[in-house]
Amino acid sequence: MITEETLKEYLTEDTIRLNLEHHYWIKDSFLDKMGRMAPNLRELCLRRMEISNYAFMQIMKEVHQLEKIDVSYCKNI
Repeated sequence: MITEETLKEYLTEDTIRLNLEHHYWIKDSFLDKMGRMAPNLRELCLRRMEISNYAFMQIMKEVHQLEKIDVSYCKNI
């Protein structure tokens, strides 16, 4: 199971793919920092996440090489 602590170790400048589908226990306060931790993401799946517009926008401000993103069933954005 992925936790915020294990995710911190995984998210680096070398991380290019991340799938957090249905990881509803990861808090918005962590998600909004994710773009700074992994600025070179190319694929991101947030499907079925409880992510706010604010956290989503914070990620998008930092991730400039994103090619593919899945936000389907994210009811808050």
